[in-house]
Amino acid sequence: MGKDYGKGLYSPKLMKEIRSRFLYVDRDPYSGKRIYLEAASGSLRPRSVIEAMAKETCLPDQQGRANPGSAHSVEVTAKGIEDLMIFFGAKSGQTIPGWSSSHVIYRITNAVLSSIPGTNVVTTGLDHASVRSAVTQFAGKYGKEERIAEPNRETGSIELGTIYEKIDKDTCFLAVIHTSNVTGEVYDVKTIAQEARKIKPDLYIMVDGVQYSPSDLIDVEEIGADAYVFAPYKNYGVKGCGYAHVSDRLAKLPHWKYIFKPETSWDLGGVEHQSYAAWSAVVDYLCWLGGHFTDSADRRAQVVAAMQSIKAHSTGLLSTLMYGTDKMAGFKEMKHVTVYGMEEDLSSRACLVGFNLEGIESTKGCELYREKQIRLHAPGQDPFFAAMLKQLSISSFIRLSACHYNTPEEIELFLKATEIFA
Repeated sequence: MGKDYGKGLYSPKLMKEIRSRFLYVDRDPYSGKRIYLEAASGSLRPRSVIEAMAKETCLPDQQGRANPGSAHSVEVTAKGIEDLMIFFGAKSGQTIPGWSSSHVIYRITNAVLSSIPGTNVVTTGLDHASVRSAVTQFAGKYGKEERIAEPNRETGSIELGTIYEKIDKDTCFLAVIHTSNVTGEVYDVKTIAQEARKIKPDLYIMVDGVQYSPSDLIDVEEIGADAYVFAPYKNYGVKGCGYAHVSDRLAKLPHWKYIFKPETSWDLGGVEHQSYAAWSAVVDYLCWLGGHFTDSADRRAQVVAAMQSIKAHSTGLLSTLMYGTDKMAGFKEMKHVTVYGMEEDLSSRACLVGFNLEGIESTKGCELYREKQIRLHAPGQDPFFAAMLKQLSISSFIRLSACHYNTPEEIELFLKATEIFA
């Protein structure tokens, strides 16, 4: 039996309730029955989220008009912003919207590098292409040196000391990832922020939380960065929007805005209230889930309880994957499987695993899994992964990314399929 098998996993009864709320949980309209283990590319969505999006998209009313429909869209937007602040755990600062998380990252990076004195900017070799691209382009535009903290190729990890070594009194911006897109490693961004500001006290810091945010609790007050970015479509929400929490000082920096709006306004064009409605539906779902683990009626307390339960269940799934069950061997016992960057302590990992099968090219491996009705992804030399994989000397890999709606039985079926490929 696997190490700590069953620990932290949802009960079968609650698991059934959770899965009943999601669309396409075990099949999709194109391929039919399948196990979905590609949450890092986009999570499944609750029915309530799609229903909220559809309802509000049907309404034509713009904000700022003298009619009830306009007042409704204002209320929906305000509720969505409130629910973003609840999700972030924010007591100060504000949220900013974008068309995607990448769009938000570009806007934030441009605002800081165009306004803040300094000769260099720092990021890491494992940061997503959206961060690396924004840093490279705006550093070049504003004449700043780009410094990259490279990963240890043997462990697949960024050693925190390599980040601090790149920072000095002339650094104006630090961009770091919260969870690796390749190994699932979770970085201690609170410590990174604290140690970085011992070197440069007024340093602006941005955290890319896109892969972290679906699987663990966010508390921006505790982290202490100036910006925290996430993508709703990986958090049970919809595509076409991205959000960040930003500090008050960052919100006031010069940025793209309408001339006659307040200095802290980051809205461009008409507010898309339907995306805010969809996000409130996500938080409603989290509050429902959290209500199984707390008696509090406070929405933040319910979100905290939900995310803690999601983390525990995800770690249970990861333990099942790595150590197996009484029926199936886990990755640790499979000699034909190479796992990247996985350590014994699974608590500092999301249920996101990069691996390869001996003698099987990764794209072919994904095809073999598809034949077994299992959906994975094989990131190769595409614009999103090329730089990261070069840093790790990996040409391509297979990525499994599970979510809290996945069951240990699904992981067991995945392991059974993997054993056949030996």
